[in-house]
Amino acid sequence: MLWLIVILVTCLLFYSRKKLQYFSSRGVHTLPPIPLFGNLTAVTFGRENFVEAIANGYNAFRDERYFGLYQYLVPTLIPRDPELIRQIMVRDFHAFSDRGVHIGADCDPLFGRNLIMLRGSKWRSMRVALSPAFSASRCRAMAPLMAESSRAVVQHLRARINKAELVDVNDITTAYVNDVIASCAFGFAVDSLKDPDNVIFRLGQKAIVQDTTQVMKFFGYENMKSVMKLLNVKIIKGHHAEQFSQLFKSALNARRQNLAQPRPDFIQILVDAAQGKQKQDSLDSDGNNNEDKGTEKFSDDDLVAQAVLFYVAGYDTTANLINYFLYEMAANPRIQERLQRELDSLRGLEGDDQGDIYEQVQGLEYLDMCVNEVLRLWPLVGSADRRSVQPYDFGPTHPGSKHRLVAPAGIHVWLPIHSIHRDEKYWPRPDECDPDRFTPENKAKIVPYTYLPFGTGPRHCIGSRFAVLAAKVFLFRFLRQYAASSPQASRRLCPRAFILRPKDGFSVILQPRT
Repeated sequence: MLWLIVILVTCLLFYSRKKLQYFSSRGVHTLPPIPLFGNLTAVTFGRENFVEAIANGYNAFRDERYFGLYQYLVPTLIPRDPELIRQIMVRDFHAFSDRGVHIGADCDPLFGRNLIMLRGSKWRSMRVALSPAFSASRCRAMAPLMAESSRAVVQHLRARINKAELVDVNDITTAYVNDVIASCAFGFAVDSLKDPDNVIFRLGQKAIVQDTTQVMKFFGYENMKSVMKLLNVKIIKGHHAEQFSQLFKSALNARRQNLAQPRPDFIQILVDAAQGKQKQDSLDSDGNNNEDKGTEKFSDDDLVAQAVLFYVAGYDTTANLINYFLYEMAANPRIQERLQRELDSLRGLEGDDQGDIYEQVQGLEYLDMCVNEVLRLWPLVGSADRRSVQPYDFGPTHPGSKHRLVAPAGIHVWLPIHSIHRDEKYWPRPDECDPDRFTPENKAKIVPYTYLPFGTGPRHCIGSRFAVLAAKVFLFRFLRQYAASSPQASRRLCPRAFILRPKDGFSVILQPRT
């Protein structure tokens, strides 16, 4: 038995060593990999956030157009050059049309059907079908629902906080985002601060993809898909997935039976998609008219997968945007005071007389600058992934180099969003919060493809407009009522978080404003 183990380990190490020579044999720089773990040893054992693993290489190879990283045994290319990023994500999108990790419906019947996992014509049809849900006109229609949820939060806090108090704002923001998604997307009226045991909130907290355990599932599917399938590993646990499925199918059926009173929400878009209908007056996320496009019909299982994705992808990321916004305001009181002067200059939006909240919030120039700067410092995801579907020539490793990577189909690419947002070559004083980077004059000077908080190209985040609007509506009402401050806290990233999250959490001091 001992000899069998020795032989097995020897074979694994030999196989690992061969796989980990992919980049060095082609003249592409990479940090020294560890057998079996590649460059993710510290990530695996919870000592480092995976964006920090990318940053290690990004900072080590400043003169390179791209470098290599091993996600365990999978060679992954990291582009540093903004022009190369443009080529991969936009100009040559046809060569990188798939996401990196693919989990098919045969492995995970729920998660494997969502927009992120779909490929080819199925992805295009679903993208066209869902794009109207996030158009400007739909977001305008949903803004009053967001305002109602934000009002409920402030009313709840008024009864609880009447003096300076240390608060974990994540508890507040996740409740708000849950209520917004439940109302705007699915037509459910919930108040999660008053009733934290409501079924949607409880399910969401169990299903969101946010910790190392979930990250390891994705890496597992990339490195040993057959084993993961054999072990029947699901991204969302089976019983939680079934509860989500039943909940959203009931919402679909209820809407179909009440077509005389349609709502401008996500469920209505899914009902239309099931019937092969497209809204002629809406534009997709790339500005193209949807008329006469994508008439493919989808099953209820397909639609439920999109509903679950909308919730899972929007819940934690939108809350995180608000959390980090308050985090930065607490650390930068002068910025907060300037913003509050802008917010105080607007009248209305209290009580029942809301006016056009969409127009008023969208017209807040300094709020928009602050949101853009927070997204630069703390993008919703630290990297975006792609996989080539055909052979591709990435060009020389650096200008004048004799080495160049010509990769067969299947090469992985990680877009280093967090690292490029903190690159002093493009952002002077990159770790400093400075909303003036995003004045109209300064925005015009930003090097293209160095600001990518939602990715870029045809597969950029479809819900970005919704997420930013939901955050702005909350921040408008909240910061008119409360000021945030905090003692100095470590900005070290939590090593076990899937998205960017501070190691010490989001505790800030909230104080009612007079």
